[in-house]
Amino acid sequence: MHKILRKATLLVVSTLTLTGMLAPVATPQLEAQAKATKVIIAPKHGKKYHYARGCRGLNHASKTKKVTLKWAKQNHYKLCGWEK
Repeated sequence: MHKILRKATLLVVSTLTLTGMLAPVATPQLEAQAKATKVIIAPKHGKKYHYARGCRGLNHASKTKKVTLKWAKQNHYKLCGWEK
């Protein structure tokens, strides 16, 4: 029974993928992951990271730096309050 269900699922997924009906569902997730890998910090202005360069929390930052989200979290940076 499980083999039949697995084959049917594989057939449905491959059909939807080939016809393009499944592509819009998967595309935004990839874009969100790619967007979230780089963040902006202001090294001389606290321990907050920002997703957008135009974030209100960066108004007084004289210098900004682009780093990975993983690096920012490992170095105890937290998400800016304006972007929550």
